[in-house]
Amino acid sequence: MTGKMPKVFALAAAFALSAMLQAASAIDGKWQFSLQTDGGPREAAVEMKTDGDVVSGKWDTTDLKGTFKDGKLALSFPMTSPEAGMTADLVIDGTLEADALKGTWKFGQYTGTFTAAKKAE
Repeated sequence: MTGKMPKVFALAAAFALSAMLQAASAIDGKWQFSLQTDGGPREAAVEMKTDGDVVSGKWDTTDLKGTFKDGKLALSFPMTSPEAGMTADLVIDGTLEADALKGTWKFGQYTGTFTAAKKAE
């Protein structure tokens, strides 16, 4: 009986690891973000890649960083907006639902909601 227990444990561990990797990789790839603002929607082409819970990539041409865990995306990185005439941290807090992200954003004194759709590869 002891010979079977390590095999069962190894199989269970493999399934658990596979589930964790699939959840994290769900946001890997190219996304189109739409931030709702007082001046109308602002679009951003975003590419994200995960390494465990850590997210890296590009927000248009700016390096982004954050985390993705349990379906929750949290990004925070400095960005310069020529339109707003300032540099501040862009903070994104969102939730993955199916193949879409939605949540809130903050940039300096500006705030709003966002949606994002994954682009077909």
